[in-house]
Parts: sequence; structure tokens; C-alpha cells
Amino acid sequence: MIDETQRKATVLEYFERVNAKDLDGVVKLFATDAVVADPVGAPHVAGEEALRAYFQRVLHEFDTHDVPGVPSGAQDGQSVALPLKATINNPQDPTGGVRLDVNLVSVFTIGEDGLISEMRAYWGLTDIAPAGA
Repeated sequence: MIDETQRKATVLEYFERVNAKDLDGVVKLFATDAVVADPVGAPHVAGEEALRAYFQRVLHEFDTHDVPGVPSGAQDGQSVALPLKATINNPQDPTGGVRLDVNLVSVFTIGEDGLISEMRAYWGLTDIAPAGA
């Protein structure tokens, strides 16, 4: 079982790598068979190739900048949840001039190998607003 402090550190490292636009570094934090649900209810992204394509969009097309809150570890020995604000390019604005803030909660599952095996992002349409509003 990965200890709670290590799990939280892995999750915070994920956000550091996202903000640094480190595609390879982000992908290396995930197990090759990892699953991402962003948002929960949308089709899952699964497998190394699909994750790389997904994070390419997150880092470069959406130009995501995440401000994570304080992580909370679960007593199951594998989960970490935290609130965060993601600021992204508006996918409906092809000029890239409009940025959006998305308030969400992410839940990560960390495997015995210390890699992220699942990431679930909880947000809805009412959680999106113009950046800085």
C-alpha cells in the first residue's frame, strides 16, 4: 500500500507537470492502462496512446493552468481527492481570446506501483465561468 503522504505528493506533482506543460512528465505519472473520466459522465480516456493525445489537448490546445487546493487522502490506501480551479482556453472560441475558470473536484487512484491508475474529474456546466469573474 502506498502511504498517504506519497499519494498526495504524486497528485501534486501531476499538477506541477501540467502547469509546466510537461507532456512526457504527465504521461509518465499514469499506468499504461490508466483511465481518465473528465468530466465524470463523459466517455473515458484509456490507455497510454489515448492518454497522450488527451493530455496534448489539455496542455496545448486548452492551455490549462491548474490551481489545486489541499489534497485529502482516503483511508482505502489508494485514493486522493482535491478541489481545484482550472483556467482553460474556451474550446468554443477558436481565436483563443476567451479563457474560462472551471471549479472542480478531482479524485485520483494510485496503484501499488505508485502510478495513477484512475483520475475522475467532477464538474458541471454551472461550474464554468469567464476567467477572473
